Amino acid sequence: MQILAFILNNKRWTMIIVLLLYSVFQTWQSNRLTGDLAKLKIECQTKVKTEVAKAVKPYEQAMSKAQSEALAKEKTYQDNLLKAEQNANQKIKTANDDAVAADRAANSLSKQLSEAKRNLSNAPRETIIKYITVQSDVFEQCTAEYTKMARSCDAERIDKEKLIEAWPSK
Repeated sequence: MQILAFILNNKRWTMIIVLLLYSVFQTWQSNRLTGDLAKLKIECQTKVKTEVAKAVKPYEQAMSKAQSEALAKEKTYQDNLLKAEQNANQKIKTANDDAVAADRAANSLSKQLSEAKRNLSNAPRETIIKYITVQSDVFEQCTAEYTKMARSCDAERIDKEKLIEAWPSK
């Protein structure tokens, strides 16, 4: 009863004490909830990072696989290009060598034909027959060389078509 009498006589102090106790309780509860909220925030961030890592992993693997495949294809394309360049250089060298040989042969034949033309008017019949026979042989050789050249051109065209077909399309 004395407490009740004290409370009724000292209403102001009683109210201050009650409000003080209430503010202490509210501060304690607020701090506890703030701590719980911080723990939950950390747990949430950890879960989000884990889930994001799980979700991103297949894409990273796919990108890694695509990059390695792209590098492998690029290496294959570069190897094919190098082989094609080497083959082309060899063919160019062979063609140049053949052209030089053909030029020499043509110059030699031209000189021989010029000399034969000059001597033909004074030549006996046997020499003219021999000249015609030689011309016939030269004509046959020219025909054979033209045939050989046509075959080479066809082979060159086929090689180019192979390279074009082997080259990757966009």
